[in-house]
Parts: sequence; structure tokens; C-alpha cells
Amino acid sequence: MSKFLSSAAVAVVMMAGLSAAHAADVKEVQMLHWWTSGGEAAALNVLKQDLSKEGFAWKDVP
Repeated sequence: MSKFLSSAAVAVVMMAGLSAAHAADVKEVQMLHWWTSGGEAAALNVLKQDLSKEGFAWKDVP
């Protein structure tokens, strides 16, 4: 259940970032995350690649 909540929270943050980027006419997604280990980092790279194909810049927020 916590895995689902984490995924849902990430999706909400991504959508908020996309909405803000669209509103400002800037194609950048700023992402706050803690996905650093194996499978998590691989999943994050897939998201980065998909957004890049759509013309968005990815910015990790420490």
C-alpha cells in the first residue's frame, strides 16, 4: 500500500510541475525525489527520457 501511495504522490508532484511549467510557458519539470537505488533510479530515467521526448527539461531539486 505504501508503494502505491509513493507512486501516487510522485504523479501528483509531476502533474503540478507540468501545469506550472505550462502556465509559465517554460518547458521544465522540477522534481523533488529520493529515488536513488537500482530500480528506482532506472524508473526515474524512463520518466526523464519520456519527458525529454516531449521537449521538457528535467531538473532535480535537492
